[in-house]
Amino acid sequence: MAREMCLGPGIHILCLILLLETCVGPVTAEFSYVDLVMNSAGTIQKNLQLQKKLAPLLHSEEFRNWTQQLNSRHTLLRMAALSAEDNFTSYNRTEFKETSSEKDLSLLDLIGRLIGNSTLLNSGLPPSLSSQSMGSAIGQLLSSFQSTTTVNRNNTDEGSPSSANDLIQSPRYNGGLPESITNILSSVLQENNMSPSEAIFEQIKGAIENSNASESCKEDAFRVFDGLQTQQPWALRMFDASAKIPTDLLNLNIFWTGSYDECYSDSSVVAALLHPKTRLPSVKPRFCTVLVNLPFAFGAGGGGAFDASKLKIDTCLPKSCSSQDTKVLANLLLGSIPSVRNFSFAASSAYCQPTPEEVPYETKDIVMMCLLSMLGLIAVAGTAYEVIVMEFIPKFKNSQKHETPDDPNFSNLDRIESSIEKPYILRHANGGSSESTQKQNVKENIKDDTLKPKHRDTKEKRSVVAKILLAFSVYSNGKRILSTAQPKGSLKAVNGIRFLSMSWVILGHSIAFSLQYTSNVPNFASEFLQRTSASAITNALVSVDTFFVLSGLLTSYLLLKEMKKSKGRINWFIFYFHRYWRLTPIYMIMIGIYATLFNHMIFGPSRPPPDTSCDRKWWMNLLYINNFVDKSEDLCLAWSWYLNNDMQFYVLSPLLIVPLFYKELIGVIISVAFLFGVTITSGVISYNYKLPPSTLGGGDPNTDPTHFMTSYYIRPYCRMGPYVCGVLTGYILHKTKGKYQINTYMNLLGWALAATCASAVLYGLSGAFRGEHLLSVEESAVYNALHRSVWGAAVCWVIFACATGNGGFINTLLSWSAFVPLSRLTYASYLVHLIVMNVFNLSRTRPFYMTDYAQVYLFLGHLFVSYAVAFVASLLFESPFMALEKIIFPSRARK
Repeated sequence: MAREMCLGPGIHILCLILLLETCVGPVTAEFSYVDLVMNSAGTIQKNLQLQKKLAPLLHSEEFRNWTQQLNSRHTLLRMAALSAEDNFTSYNRTEFKETSSEKDLSLLDLIGRLIGNSTLLNSGLPPSLSSQSMGSAIGQLLSSFQSTTTVNRNNTDEGSPSSANDLIQSPRYNGGLPESITNILSSVLQENNMSPSEAIFEQIKGAIENSNASESCKEDAFRVFDGLQTQQPWALRMFDASAKIPTDLLNLNIFWTGSYDECYSDSSVVAALLHPKTRLPSVKPRFCTVLVNLPFAFGAGGGGAFDASKLKIDTCLPKSCSSQDTKVLANLLLGSIPSVRNFSFAASSAYCQPTPEEVPYETKDIVMMCLLSMLGLIAVAGTAYEVIVMEFIPKFKNSQKHETPDDPNFSNLDRIESSIEKPYILRHANGGSSESTQKQNVKENIKDDTLKPKHRDTKEKRSVVAKILLAFSVYSNGKRILSTAQPKGSLKAVNGIRFLSMSWVILGHSIAFSLQYTSNVPNFASEFLQRTSASAITNALVSVDTFFVLSGLLTSYLLLKEMKKSKGRINWFIFYFHRYWRLTPIYMIMIGIYATLFNHMIFGPSRPPPDTSCDRKWWMNLLYINNFVDKSEDLCLAWSWYLNNDMQFYVLSPLLIVPLFYKELIGVIISVAFLFGVTITSGVISYNYKLPPSTLGGGDPNTDPTHFMTSYYIRPYCRMGPYVCGVLTGYILHKTKGKYQINTYMNLLGWALAATCASAVLYGLSGAFRGEHLLSVEESAVYNALHRSVWGAAVCWVIFACATGNGGFINTLLSWSAFVPLSRLTYASYLVHLIVMNVFNLSRTRPFYMTDYAQVYLFLGHLFVSYAVAFVASLLFESPFMALEKIIFPSRARK
């Protein structure tokens, strides 16, 4: 039945509106990491459930009545065409086909597309008759709602007799043709002496004139219409750059994209073929996006709350039209669509993309650029100092020592050193006084200006400056980062786990964030989620818990090792300062780049409004407490919630580790108590807020993901379980000194248990994601309480087995030396990878069409570019400050 109702020309657009459940949520006031994650992931589950829920709607009597009412508008156009044909019976269809103006037909087709009804021009009538009658009918239809759109749609009184909804739902439109329209159709061309295209444009101009759009916008809109009528190339480009009805509608393609590049282009390929009789001054364009509400009472959690979905339509309008003007103009056309379920189709919002020239550099942007330039110059100076002064000049001097002493380039000191070098070497070899002592005695007798005390003082002062310059040297920092050398006793498998976990994070984010800009999300996601293997991506959230395990394990292992050497004496100020200094400089610099320059990196149809959260809440990141915000829009550099949790765990770590050093039993009891408390707290919060088991969904209709991120996912008292597991594992490795032989059968049993637990966590929700078994509130609470700690325990077994020589080929793989430099870049890559992804995604002018191959290439591209940018960031922002710490605390440098 639904298929039959969608056969009429033009009606397919509105059938789409009833079939859509979009993956684009409401446009927020600002760019939001949390909204991207929750919307892109959560709506996949919504679309799967929608397929089951749409069937009753499409076969309901209510839907049939609404589509019949909508078809009556199409009936008006057909009857208008037939009425016009009766007035021109003296003409033969063939004659019209032969004598009709090709230019007029192309223009009418252009106008038909402008109002979204190009298919009406192919109604089977003679071309001239069809174009004339359609022009009259469309003009009359536009005038029918012209008087009802003199106020903004959002402010229209629903009870007013002149409202658009009342006019559309009036009984006189149910299949009949009013006499007033018949009279106009028969006389409009004769009385007004107007062509069909002129009549259409006049009606549109009249509707715009009576709208609430600004006067400058109206004036430029009229100029655009004049340009279209006279076929000005710039006007045709603006029209062509606006969205058309796309393909793939039945697969819920809600991206009605325009051409961002063509909108701002000064020329086109076809422009050379257009020769208008007159040249009109062009109108500067602006690319805007309109979001249209769609009538779906379908909540994100599977039902209940009203959730208005959005249809995204791009358009190229005059630059003088603001976002509010765009919304008003959009509602002029949307006002003619009949309401359904007391829901009126209207533009909920519009956002006009600024051009690079319209985004000025603010004071904070200039300050950030100056800071980055200063650090870059210091890095250049430090590199030049090391390469020239520390490397090239000494090598040059050494080569000069092999020259004859008569060389005029030799100094007095060089001549003396050359003359005494060989005898002193022989004397030292024969057991005489040391070479250095005898040389020093000779040098002290030389009266050379270079050895005066004031010069020694100058050299002493420059040594600190030299050390600072060397700290920023790209040459030495690059060697340190790329070195595969490791200290004795290092846990080599940790490097592979760290890099692979970071790659897993990038894989999950690559797909999750691209879904916001993908045209075939429902179709692709429905197929993708049917695979059990997809859970390795959809449930990739546990990759972050691996980092918590590594952090707790290394902190425990190294602190216990240091306490053993110092017999329990620890400088706690250095303990905390080192961690803060290690994380903060590059962290703050990336926040500064995100809050300032990121806004100048993205220009395109998907460009969001600037994120101002860092302007308000940057100090919470500086104190590592931004994971305690109540609103997701207050998360500055939102993915840094992990760093805040990790720092908070580090602050609490002595409470777990110190008792393990003095009283092992008490320390174990305290750690188990922490683990038990985190488990209970996570379950209670999940049950209290009725949270689903994942951001992707998987819960039944009673679950609600609203508070999943801010009340559970980023809170330290819900995420500390894996960290505690890591602390206990570090203690065990310290006690065993990395040497513990396990029976072969027990080793296999341990690997089997670890693999089973990890697989249960990773693939346990695959049935829920497919909609086969949605978890209840209670089941979700149990899963949320246990799965992170269980995953952490499985990772701990892998590290323990590899460190004690029971890892086999897995240890060989994870200990590969190539992972060493890559693991050093993990922290920087975590900070920069989402900035890299957002610059790529938000600068695209066309949505993705996702396939398996596209996923692979997208992931590998983001992985490579993220690590490349991380390498540069580490060279300039991370490694230099780590070296400066050794200058501030020389004892750590010696250590």
